[in-house]
Amino acid sequence: MKLFTFYKRLLTFEKYPLFRTANFKHMLLNIFVISLLIALPNIIALFQSANAAAGLADIESEIPEFSIVDGQYVGEDETVSIKGNDVLFSSEVATDSVEDRNVLIGFVKDGIYIRDVQNTGFDYSYIGDVKDDEGLKTFISQQSSSLYFYVSVYVVFFIFVVMFFSVIFMSILAYLFHTSSALLKRKSRFMNWYKFISFATAFILLPMALVELLSGSMLWSLYLLTLPFYIHYFRKLPVMKT
Repeated sequence: MKLFTFYKRLLTFEKYPLFRTANFKHMLLNIFVISLLIALPNIIALFQSANAAAGLADIESEIPEFSIVDGQYVGEDETVSIKGNDVLFSSEVATDSVEDRNVLIGFVKDGIYIRDVQNTGFDYSYIGDVKDDEGLKTFISQQSSSLYFYVSVYVVFFIFVVMFFSVIFMSILAYLFHTSSALLKRKSRFMNWYKFISFATAFILLPMALVELLSGSMLWSLYLLTLPFYIHYFRKLPVMKT
């Protein structure tokens, strides 16, 4: 309940300096919430992709003949549909040039393209046992049951990476506000600014995450809506006596 009181103060502009009384565990919770909200759209998309990829076993008979030679795809070019998505097999397209958003997975010229894993590619060495279409069919049969475990491990790792960069970003922001306040003769503490920023960031990321889930666009410009909170917090800081 006390945590809700701190969020309420962001809107009511009451007792801003008392954000310094927030417990360290509240700040850690905010960092986790911030990381989760940033990662949430990707997490949802990834599990949707995993759900679709789980149906790869149903299209084994449609997989074209190919082989992996010196880390390169050599074989037929073909697109196979699976649960409203496409699986691309191509010796011409590279992982960084897959433009069709309907492509869920691509076994392409230089590696494996997975749409919802940061739109990046993986070298074929990651699945070293897969040297041809028969190897891929065997791999699908063996790994389908463990797919969601691998996805869960990736999600946990991804959230921790986001948390790491969130801490760095908020530390830089807190340092800038703290230094500016000190130069302008205001009584300021770095940790107080950090606590306040963690609440303001968690608060504003909720609508940002909803916008991305509904529209697919991450409007980072909405973060500017936190500026009035920071300005008001600065005005509430007492002036240093000379």
